[in-house]
Amino acid sequence: MNLLHTADLHLKKGEEKRTNVLKWLIKKADELNINYFIIAGDLFESNTDATILRSELKKIFDSAHTTFLIIPGNHDTKSLSHDYDYGKNVIQLTKTPFEIIELNGLTICGIPYQNKKFSECVKNIPGEIDILIAHGTLYDSSFIFSMLDDKETEYMPIYPTNLENLARYIAMGHLHSRSIEKDYKKTKVVYPGSPIALDTKCEDKRYFYLINIDKKNLKIERIRIDISPYWLRKELFVFPGNEQEILNEIESHLANLDVTNIMPNIIINGFIGEKDKDFKNKIDEIDKKFTNKFENMKITIDIQTWDRIIQNRMVKNFVQKTMELDNALRIKVFEIAFPIFSDILK
Repeated sequence: MNLLHTADLHLKKGEEKRTNVLKWLIKKADELNINYFIIAGDLFESNTDATILRSELKKIFDSAHTTFLIIPGNHDTKSLSHDYDYGKNVIQLTKTPFEIIELNGLTICGIPYQNKKFSECVKNIPGEIDILIAHGTLYDSSFIFSMLDDKETEYMPIYPTNLENLARYIAMGHLHSRSIEKDYKKTKVVYPGSPIALDTKCEDKRYFYLINIDKKNLKIERIRIDISPYWLRKELFVFPGNEQEILNEIESHLANLDVTNIMPNIIINGFIGEKDKDFKNKIDEIDKKFTNKFENMKITIDIQTWDRIIQNRMVKNFVQKTMELDNALRIKVFEIAFPIFSDILK
C-alpha cells in the first residue's frame, strides 16, 4: 500500500499559492499511484478559513484519485467533523482520544489535536498499530531546544518514551520548519515540515513523504516539492573597517543565487559608528536593486553604536590585541565579544 504524508498546509483565504501546493501534491499522488493521502493536521489556517474554503476543498478532493486521511490540528480543531462534507474521497479521523480504522489489512490510528498530553491520549491504544497519525510537539533533545521559542512548540507535548514501539510509522504534523525523521525502537517517526514556507524559519527545501507499507515491510522516501519556495538564511557581522566587505558580500551573494524557489533572508548584526548612516543607505540600495529578482526577500539590520563601546579602555585594549589575528578569526571573536561588551556597558 502506498501513502503520501504531508501536514500543515494552513490553507487561508487570499493565499492561493498554498492551495496550488495542495493541488500539486494531489497531482503527484496520482502519478505515484497513492492509495491514501495523509494530512496530519492544520489543513486550514483557522476555523474561519475552513468555513470559507470548504466548498472549494470538496471539489478539489472529489477530483482526486486517492483517499484522504485527515486529522484536526491546533489551528483547525473545529473544522473537521462528520457534520462537514468534504466529499466521497475523505476519511476524517476526529474521535477523541483516538480513532482506529482498518484499511487494506492495515491498522490506522488517528489522534486529533487535543488540549492535553499525548501520553493521556494513547494510554488505552491497543497494540499492533501500523500507521499512527498525530499532531503535536515532540520534545526530543536532539532538535527541539533550538525551536523552544517558537509558538509551534507549545501544543500537545510528546516525549520519546511515549512513542517507543507505539506504531510502525507515526505520521506527525505541527513542526513547520524542516523535515525530521527519528527512530524510537521499532517506531519510525516523521515530521514532513510544512509543504509551504510559512515563515522565515522554513529554511530548507520543502518535502513530502512517500510510504510503502505492508504487514512485513516499511519503506519511506522523502520527495522534494519543487514548486514551493524556501528561505535561505545568511548572517553577517559588521564592525568599523569591514563595512565595504560586508556590502560586497551581500551583493555577490544575491547576484549569484539561483532565483528558482529561493527567498533570501539576510541578517546583519554588529556595530557601526554613530554617524555612519551611509552603510544603512547602501543596504537600502542593494535591497532596491534585487527586490524584483526574488519572489520574496528580507534584509534585517540589527546594528548597535560602536562609538560608545570603543571609548572604554578595556574594549580598546581588547581590540588592539586582536590586530594580529587572521581576519576571519578576528571577525568571529568580535561577533562573540562585542555583544557581551555592549551588555556590560549598558
